Amino acid sequence: MLKLSLLSLLACAWLVRAETGYDAWLRYAPLEGAALEQYRQTVPAVVAVLDPSPVAMSARAEIVRGVRGMLGRTVREESSVPKESAIVIGTVAELGGLIPAVTLAPDAFWLKSATRGAQHFIVIAASNDRGLLYGAFALLRKITLGESLANLDQRETPYAAVRWINHWDRLNGTIERGYGGNSIFWENDHVRKDLTRVADYARLLASIGIDACSINNVNADPRLLTSEYTPEIARIADAMRPWGVRVAISVDFGSPQSVGKLDTFDPLDARVAAWWKARIDELYAAVPDLAGIVLKADSEGRVGPSAYHRTHADAANVVARALAPHGGLLF
Repeated sequence: MLKLSLLSLLACAWLVRAETGYDAWLRYAPLEGAALEQYRQTVPAVVAVLDPSPVAMSARAEIVRGVRGMLGRTVREESSVPKESAIVIGTVAELGGLIPAVTLAPDAFWLKSATRGAQHFIVIAASNDRGLLYGAFALLRKITLGESLANLDQRETPYAAVRWINHWDRLNGTIERGYGGNSIFWENDHVRKDLTRVADYARLLASIGIDACSINNVNADPRLLTSEYTPEIARIADAMRPWGVRVAISVDFGSPQSVGKLDTFDPLDARVAAWWKARIDELYAAVPDLAGIVLKADSEGRVGPSAYHRTHADAANVVARALAPHGGLLF
C-alpha cells in the first residue's frame, strides 16, 4: 500500500511539472469522449496550404500541431487542393473559385465551409499571409471551445490597423518595472544566443493578432542605434518574422550627437536630418520589414527638441521623414 501511495504521489508530481504554463492558451490539450468523436468526424485528415510564404507555413504547422494535440491525429500536408476533403488555407486569389470572390481587408480572414461534389472543405481565406495565420488560430480556437464547424461562414477584420506591444527591456537584460524575470531578448548588452523563447513569444502574440513588438526600453540606450547592434536587431526580427510579428525599436532623440558625433541634435539642422536618414536606411537594409520607431523626448530626463526651442512636431518629423520611404511608423 505504501509503495502504491508513493507511486501515486510521484505521478501527481510529474503531472504538475508537465503543465508549466509555457504554452499559455495554446496548450491544445487532448479532447475526450463525445467532443473527440465530434471533431474526428468533422475535421479532415488533410491540410492544404496554397500560399508559399513562411507565415502561411506557420499557419499550416499550427493546424498540424493543434489537430495532433487535441485529436491525436497527424494530418497529411499538401500544397494544392486535394481530391478529398481537406482544410484549405490560401488567399482569395489562390483559392480558384472554391469560395466566392470577396474583398478582405489586410489581416482579415474568412472561415468558410465549401463543397465540391462529395468533398467537404474547411477553407481559411485571407488577402495576405497574416490573415491566413490568424484564421488558423481562430479555427483551432473553435475546436478548443467546443464550437460547431458545420456550415462555417465567419469573417473577422482587425479593429485597429496598428497592433503593437511595447517592451521596456534594457540591453543588459533587466526590465524597467519588470517583475516577471529578465528580458527574453537581451542579456549582458547583447541579444541572447538562444532565441527560441522569442519565436515562441511571437507565436503567442500572433495568436491574438499582435503584429509588431518594440523590443527595448522607451528610455532608450543610445547604443542601439550604432552599427554594432544592427545585426542583433536583425536576429530578433528573423526569429519573429515567421509569425507575422515585426520588430520595432525605441531610440534616443539625442543620437545624432551621442552616436553620430555631430555637435547638435537640433531637428531643423540639415546635418541632423541627413544623419537620421542614413541611419534608418542602414536599419532597413538589414531589417526590411522593420515596423518603425518609438521615440520619447523631453520627459523623465530624456533630451528633446526643447533644448533648441523646437516643437515636438519638429522632432517627430525629422525622424518620420526618414521612415516614410520605408513605410515605417513613428510613435
